[in-house]
Amino acid sequence: MTRSLHTAVLPFAIILLAGCMSQSSAPVSGFTKSESRSIVADQALQDRIMRGRQVVVSTACGDCHGGGHPGGDGWLAGAKTVNDTLLAGPLKTYARNLTPHPTKGTGRYTERQIFNALRYGLKPDETPDVEITSMTPGQGNFPAEPHYLAPSMPWIVWRYLSDEDIWAVAAYLKHGVKPVDNAPPKSEAPPDFWAKVTHERLGGTPFPAAAYPTEHELPGATPQMLRGRELVIMKACSGCHGGGPNPAAKGYLAGVTDSVSDEFQIGPFRTRPRNLTPDNRTGMGRFTERQIFNALRFGLRPGETPDVEITSTTPGQGNFPARPKYLAIPMPWPSWRHMPDADLWAIAAYLKKGVKPVSNFVKDSDGPPDFWASTYAVDKIGPWPAMPFPTANEQVSK
Repeated sequence: MTRSLHTAVLPFAIILLAGCMSQSSAPVSGFTKSESRSIVADQALQDRIMRGRQVVVSTACGDCHGGGHPGGDGWLAGAKTVNDTLLAGPLKTYARNLTPHPTKGTGRYTERQIFNALRYGLKPDETPDVEITSMTPGQGNFPAEPHYLAPSMPWIVWRYLSDEDIWAVAAYLKHGVKPVDNAPPKSEAPPDFWAKVTHERLGGTPFPAAAYPTEHELPGATPQMLRGRELVIMKACSGCHGGGPNPAAKGYLAGVTDSVSDEFQIGPFRTRPRNLTPDNRTGMGRFTERQIFNALRFGLRPGETPDVEITSTTPGQGNFPARPKYLAIPMPWPSWRHMPDADLWAIAAYLKKGVKPVSNFVKDSDGPPDFWASTYAVDKIGPWPAMPFPTANEQVSK
């Protein structure tokens, strides 16, 4: 809702408009017909902005593009120096400025161009504002010689977001964030603008996703479990835990093998993605859905945290362990904790009842004596729930 609409009858007008606009052309609650339509349009845009914010916050966009969370310094403003490098093989790439600055950020693109970047991986400054109906170069408005985003941008996974969510992200970036005057260094790219790398990565990740159930899944899914499946795919869980964003791929969610290449080196520590299938001995079968929920919301290792409802994030209060043992750093729970309760429960339901159990023992990850507690301090990962909208880095739509 725009700030200019200061009137006592406005809340009642909004409620009445939904039922009255389609039935009468007369003004509503003291507004003209044109003003009434404007109110509805503004509210719809604000709803999209808030949904987009939730997706951006819970998908870790700020981890690369700046700020970490909406109240963080440099929220979504992109790389500031050549030291803020995201390597893609031998080439240096830099996170772009996602704020709506008119020349250095998303302000120079349409929402359709942002949508096409997230769904098809096309660089918005080199792709026109057109509806794309194919992923084959030269067909359905897909560029004959596409210029793709660098591999460090995980659009191959985020393309599984619903149309509604992608449009919501575009609305938030265009209207919900304050523009920042920052021009990140220009990324390096091969002559084919990542076409070869992109096509190789797409080879094992069909879009839309493989039909349910695949050979790695159990039949009889409920709507909640199917929602969990959708989230597991779009959050790239299997990108680390096995199979990539493809439920039909070998090793789907079964955890790392004995190969050292599947491990993550975090300073002096080696961390290993766990077996997420519901195997009773080596996977999620030994944990309750509540323990999985607590792992996603609070970052607590399910094997060392009891099945209890947690009502605080302060150690020793509200069932939060006095000495918490957190998941290792590669697990992006600080972002995923911002998903709605229903989504976290959906993931837990899918992992417990929608995936076939696989027996694969994964060795415990290494970690510091405090089990990453100092790493996950609030001043580093931001608060939960996220800071109320708008923060100093955000703006009400105009």
